[in-house]
Amino acid sequence: MIKKGSPVDEWASPIQGGKSAGKFLDLALISANTLLARNATRMEYPGKGGSPKDHSPAGLLVYLESQYSQQVKVKRNRIIASRYSAGYIYLSNIAELKEALAIVKKTGSKFAVRTTGHNPNSGFSSADMTAVPLEEQKLSAIGGRDQQVGLGGFLLGGGMGALPNLYGLGTDGVRNFEVLLADGRLVNANANEHADLYRVLKGGGSNYGIVTRFDLDTHPLIRVQYTINLYNPDDHEEINKATVAVQKAMDKDPKIGLFTNFNNGFVAVGLLYGDISAEPPSAFESFYNLKSLLTTAFPTTNGTLLLLAQAMGHTKVSQKRAIATMTTNISQGLYEEASRWWVFTCEWPQEGHNDAAAQQAVYTMSEKVQSLAEERQLLLDFKCMSFATAAQRVLRSYGPENIRAMQKTAAKYDPEGVFQNLQHGGFLLSNNL
Repeated sequence: MIKKGSPVDEWASPIQGGKSAGKFLDLALISANTLLARNATRMEYPGKGGSPKDHSPAGLLVYLESQYSQQVKVKRNRIIASRYSAGYIYLSNIAELKEALAIVKKTGSKFAVRTTGHNPNSGFSSADMTAVPLEEQKLSAIGGRDQQVGLGGFLLGGGMGALPNLYGLGTDGVRNFEVLLADGRLVNANANEHADLYRVLKGGGSNYGIVTRFDLDTHPLIRVQYTINLYNPDDHEEINKATVAVQKAMDKDPKIGLFTNFNNGFVAVGLLYGDISAEPPSAFESFYNLKSLLTTAFPTTNGTLLLLAQAMGHTKVSQKRAIATMTTNISQGLYEEASRWWVFTCEWPQEGHNDAAAQQAVYTMSEKVQSLAEERQLLLDFKCMSFATAAQRVLRSYGPENIRAMQKTAAKYDPEGVFQNLQHGGFLLSNNL
C-alpha cells in the first residue's frame, strides 16, 4: 500500500494521470514497482540520482559514497549502471541509505547496491575503487591485488590478496562489520556482538544486509620484492610447469606470491616475495631458467603492496585470458589443509557486443578444469566468491554445515526475505544452492 501524499504517491501520480505519456512510453519496460522506487528516491534526494539512456527492467541501483572518495579522486563508472538498472542514486550517509531501503521495501522494487570494484557478473554490485592510505602510518591492510578491486565485494566474498599466506584472506582481517538490516536497524557484527552474523558475513556475500563499515586489522607495513617478466606463449607447457613448481614452494614459504597471465603475444609472470631479500627465493629459478623470456617489464624492485598494486594494474588489452595462481590456508572453519586455487579471468572491450559469448567461454574453460581435477581426485569443492562467475554454485560449495548456518542467520536477521527476493543479482541463498 502506497501512503497518500508520500514521495512515492506524488511521483507516481503524473504517470498514472497521463500527464506525461511520452515519458510513460519511454519507461514501458520498467516494472511499476521499480518506477515508483526510482521516482520516490529522485524526489527524496534531488540531484543525487538519474536514469541511464538504455533503460533496463532490472531495478534501482544504489551507490554508496565513501568518506574517502574525494581523497582518492574516485571516478564513477556509470557504464555498467546504464546496462543493468532502470535508475540510480548516490547516497552519502546512513540516514539516506535507511530511507532508500525503506522505499525499496515499500514499493517492492528490485535493487542492487554498489560500493566499489569491477565485478563483471550481470546485475552484481560493482563500480570503482576507494581506499584508505595507510603507508604514511607504516601500516598495511589486506586488500585486492590491484587498485581497481573494490573493498566491499572483496571482503564479503572472501578476498584473496597478493600474499594470502602471510595473513590469510581479506575477510580474515575484518574485526567488525557495521550492517544495515532490512528492518532499518544498524548493528555491529563481531566476535562479541551478533557473532552468528559476523561468521556468515565472512564469505557469505550480500545475503544478510548492507554493510556500511568494515573495521580491519592492520599489520606492519609489508615490504615486497617483485619482478614481472614477459615470456613467449609458445613455451606454455614449460611456463605452466614452472608455475606449479612455485606453487609447491608457496606451501612451505608464506612470503612467496605469484601470478601467471596469458595474454595475446606474451605471458606475464609476477614473482613476488613479502620481504626485502638479498637473493630471490630459489623457487623462482624455474622461471629464471626458461629460454622463452622476451623481456623484463619490471626488474627486481623493492617496494610496498601499494607499489605492487600499481604495477599489477589493468592495461587496455583487447583480449586477455589470465590464469592467476595463488595458494592459501583457508579459514579453519572451512578447511585446514593447504590448498591451491586456480582463477580464470577473461577481459574484453567495454564496447563489446557479445558478453554472453565471452562469459560462456570462461565457463566452458572452468568446467573443463573442474572435470580434469575430479578425474585426478584433486578437486577442492570450495569456490571463492570474489572470483566466481554468476553460473557457479558458490554457496553450495561451502558444505552442508555452513549452508545451514547461513540459512538460519538470514532467516533471523531478514525474516521477510528482502535481500533474497528484491535484490537483483549476487550469490544469494535463494538461487545459489
